[in-house]
Amino acid sequence: MKPLWEQRDNVKFNVMDYATINSGAVTAAPKQKAKAAAQKRSRVPDGLAAQERHRRSTCRPPNLSPCGAAAYGFLKTRFLPHYTGQAIAGSSEKEDFYRSFKLLCEHYKITPVDTAAFAYPYGREVALHEAGRLLNQKFPQHIGLELLEDNSRVTVQATETCYTGNTLFYIPVLPLHYMMQDKKHRKGARLLLCIFSYLFHTVNIPYYTEDSFLYWQYEMVTEWVTNDPDDWEQTDYNDYVSQLRAAQHYGEIMLRRIWNTVHFDHFGEWLKSFTSCDDFDRECHQITQKFYTLWQDYPETSIYKHADTSSLPDYENDDFDDYECITMEKYIGFVACTDGWLYENVQQSVNACFNESTSKQEPILKRFFNGQPQDNDTLDFECRLFPLLNELCYLLNNYDYDTKHPSIPT
Repeated sequence: MKPLWEQRDNVKFNVMDYATINSGAVTAAPKQKAKAAAQKRSRVPDGLAAQERHRRSTCRPPNLSPCGAAAYGFLKTRFLPHYTGQAIAGSSEKEDFYRSFKLLCEHYKITPVDTAAFAYPYGREVALHEAGRLLNQKFPQHIGLELLEDNSRVTVQATETCYTGNTLFYIPVLPLHYMMQDKKHRKGARLLLCIFSYLFHTVNIPYYTEDSFLYWQYEMVTEWVTNDPDDWEQTDYNDYVSQLRAAQHYGEIMLRRIWNTVHFDHFGEWLKSFTSCDDFDRECHQITQKFYTLWQDYPETSIYKHADTSSLPDYENDDFDDYECITMEKYIGFVACTDGWLYENVQQSVNACFNESTSKQEPILKRFFNGQPQDNDTLDFECRLFPLLNELCYLLNNYDYDTKHPSIPT
């Protein structure tokens, strides 16, 4: 009989499989013969002879490092666009394009590779590709390039967009109210109140207790809780109503403080005379200084100055839906707080509305390089404002409260 490994060439067995294989009938093991008796020695040997060890070789490898991996060089290689169309000869389109493209490069102060000697329109595709790469490396906003045809002439259009992503820029006001009750950080809270006043009066960020998108979100949660009190356990109902009343009561107190222009009028004076006592005060002073610089650079700029109106629904159409577009006042605003049961339900309600939307409104600026002089308008304000809003929300959400949070009993 052939051994097992010759019978099944294409099957591999592990230790466990091999232990369970039965090759046939059980047979008695053959008896082993006794070995011959060992020869007696006359004496014990003195010891083993010492073995000579192998010596090390004097040959050493050369001090050379191997060449780097070929993949690294491949990843560092930039490939130009591939154009499968046919070249166009004897057309004025090439002259129109490079005339408009030159104006674009002069406005943004970039120097892409010269493609005038390339076949057209391949040279056009390479020029737009390189210009887009340089623009997005130089500027914080995204700049997209495209071609427009107007009266049989080709013009380059640049669309600047300040992307906001999926972030909800909701500024909590109750942490600032608690901070003002703390004597240790009362002056730092006064600086943050100057920021709130600036954002409310000049930047025009909506408030959740006034007529706004967030106001109706809080109203829906309030009606959901108070209309059917028997559907809740008594302890949970009292807690939810207490959070709703605190958001309404202390929110109105903070709104009256923000409405008061005394904080706005003494913005620079209080900032200059402020003396920090700890790390938190220093953080308040630093972020207030950034907002104050932004206000000095753009004293009357609103967040809606460059809002994209092309994404809005057609209000003259009878079938228009207000939830088709996520407008800027829907994802930017003042809220009560950003933790706890109340905010979780408000956030769920907001996300449910956003899931039904098909577009989002963001700051956009378009330029046409058709020979007309360009203005000095930019998206610098929006590109600086949104990161500062993130810093402000982070500072308020991570404030360590030393005092007990005030509540409104049911």
